[in-house]
Amino acid sequence: MKFIADLRLLMAYAFEEDPHHQNAEAFFNSAEKEKAEIFVVTPIILEAEAVWLAQKVDVPLTEWLSFISDIITNPVLNKIEIDSNIYENHVKLYKKFGGNLTYFDSFHAAAAIATGNPLVTTDSKLLKAKEIPTEDLKTYTHMN
Repeated sequence: MKFIADLRLLMAYAFEEDPHHQNAEAFFNSAEKEKAEIFVVTPIILEAEAVWLAQKVDVPLTEWLSFISDIITNPVLNKIEIDSNIYENHVKLYKKFGGNLTYFDSFHAAAAIATGNPLVTTDSKLLKAKEIPTEDLKTYTHMN
């Protein structure tokens, strides 16, 4: 099985105070047990920078830089480079949803559509979009 992780999933896993930390732990444990592959789109680094610079997270800079470094270097997170197919899907999604999806969410969604691999997220807008293959992170518990 292959999955695409969004920034919300990675933040939930990295920061214990996140309300979905337990779900993220359960997801990564399940992925390891099932030998699933986990992918992230390369713009996720820019998304993380934008989130931190907009002060949407209350994390000291040193912790945030360590988090970013982990995304870049972690061998578990396979990288999806943006190609013309993903970019075209991204633009179509961003225009279709009229800004209802963030610029970066539309990249995650476009990669899910292009690859057919589900995007694991807690984002209700992404989860409701029928054309985007998704899985709700909240369904992962330590009982799975």
